Amino acid sequence: MALLARLLQLLRFLEELLAFLDILATPVGQIASLGVLLYGGLLTFGSDASTAATLAGSVALGFSCLLTRPRN
Repeated sequence: MALLARLLQLLRFLEELLAFLDILATPVGQIASLGVLLYGGLLTFGSDASTAATLAGSVALGFSCLLTRPRN
């Protein structure tokens, strides 16, 4: 029974993980992940937090405008 309970926990975890990855596949998820990754990268390479947040937010905003622009 304990093995079945662990298997059920694993399946629930995988289901939640797939739901999270579905969110990341949307344009909003792509923009958010770009912003977070860019922010972390800038912090890693020595920028202070406010500069990294400003630059990452600006790039994410530009990327958002590119992804969500209306198509004619």
